[in-house]
Amino acid sequence: MKKIYEIGIDKKGIFLDRPNRFVGNVKIADEVVTCHIHDSGRIKELLYFGNEVGIKKAKKNKKTTRKTDWDLICARTEDKDEDVLLNSAYHRYISENFLRDFEISPFGKIDSIKAEVKNGKSRLDFLLVKDEKKIWVEVKGVSLVSDKTAMFPDAPSVRAQKHLKELMELKEGGDRSALLLLVLRRAERFRPRYETDINFSELFYEAKRKGVEIYPVQFELKNGDIYYIDNKIEILDDEYMHYMR
Repeated sequence: MKKIYEIGIDKKGIFLDRPNRFVGNVKIADEVVTCHIHDSGRIKELLYFGNEVGIKKAKKNKKTTRKTDWDLICARTEDKDEDVLLNSAYHRYISENFLRDFEISPFGKIDSIKAEVKNGKSRLDFLLVKDEKKIWVEVKGVSLVSDKTAMFPDAPSVRAQKHLKELMELKEGGDRSALLLLVLRRAERFRPRYETDINFSELFYEAKRKGVEIYPVQFELKNGDIYYIDNKIEILDDEYMHYMR
């Protein structure tokens, strides 16, 4: 276990409802506060009436137009054994600290790292340079786990499909490319959730076959801090895919 990033949680409360995908109502003592939800996924297995959640006071400045005073940070698992990070705004900082740590990063020691790098008309999360060779990295957070199997996405994602296509194109063009999966609950295996997005699933295995590097990495939220867990997560093969078409 290695500490990667400090987030902090100001209060614990009880989740009430989610009027839309960006807003949730949380009860703290006798008060109901409205929180910003920085995750477009459905997350129904974690955000449900009565579940315990952690929230943090939002930082505001003159440029912000936000209407909520709180950010939703995490939710408790059904077995009450884990707090799961649900705020994707932190994914960049977690992954950057991870990639900079050559002792645990799958890429080892790198020469440089840049975030949000333009590629054609879009952007990918990171561009690493190692031994004068480019490594493009896209990051996805994974909070859905069932029977020790982590799955992504939990809602159809055209954007995620687009990123896989871009990673394949970059690989075919001679650069290295990789998908970094931040697994935010304890898991032993990973597979794309074909039940939700069959197109992403097919692209995932196509990318894997074409040499796009895929790294599911275990992280854990404890007392408001994110830790890297040295746990090898197996990527399940695609033997089940033919049943879906």
